[in-house]
Amino acid sequence: MASNEKFNSSIDKTLSVLEAVAQNAKGLSLADIVKAVDIPKTTAFRILEILAAREYLSWNKDNERYSIGIKAVEVGISGLIGQDIVDVSIPYLQELSATVGETSFLAVYNNGDVVYLYKAEGTGSIQTIARLGSRRPAYCTALGKVILANLPVEETDRVFEKKLVKFTGKTVVDRVKLYEEFATIRSTGYAIDDEGIEYGLYCLAVPISDYTGQVIAAISVSGPIKRLHANRDSVAEELKGIGATISKRLGYVKAMQLRR
Repeated sequence: MASNEKFNSSIDKTLSVLEAVAQNAKGLSLADIVKAVDIPKTTAFRILEILAAREYLSWNKDNERYSIGIKAVEVGISGLIGQDIVDVSIPYLQELSATVGETSFLAVYNNGDVVYLYKAEGTGSIQTIARLGSRRPAYCTALGKVILANLPVEETDRVFEKKLVKFTGKTVVDRVKLYEEFATIRSTGYAIDDEGIEYGLYCLAVPISDYTGQVIAAISVSGPIKRLHANRDSVAEELKGIGATISKRLGYVKAMQLRR
């Protein structure tokens, strides 16, 4: 029993060292690792020697720091390649719909439109023309706007070169207003569709990022305008939390992106 506990403790310490180095793009010195993981210097050095020998860490003799090695990168990428965004998202969207009681969607961007890939219904399901595999213009949906707001401006300009159709009296087709809305979306972290595509429908959406930091999809919560608008703040927080979790599952690490 004691032997198993010692073995588990060694694995835990090794993984803690690997995670500490991975979270610091510029690498860590031996002293930094000892402080970050709170283990004896001799233990840390022994672990580092093993990880470096197996190429999970790389040693830079010029600045005397350890950084992530090629083997760790290979293992991480191999895991990410097998990740399917729909498979990853399904349990989280089901959880989201169960929590907020509304319908949630997953969609990706394609040539100015959003394409619906998955739908999870809550206790208060809604009637909407959105169907799996169907398309809707990105500029007038919460899903589309949150993606457009995070794409290069060249792509947004290309979309806006076409005529923007008004689907309801509240559809925003003014380019300047849309760019202003995109700035707000980047600031708040979520987009809103207030009857822009269907009367009576209110939607909130957040972006999904992959391991490269690129926004590759979006998830949303949709419901009757009166009911969802009244709970907007709480739903937005739930949505952002689920979006962050899915992005993390796809390899996105916000702190690493900020250090670039």
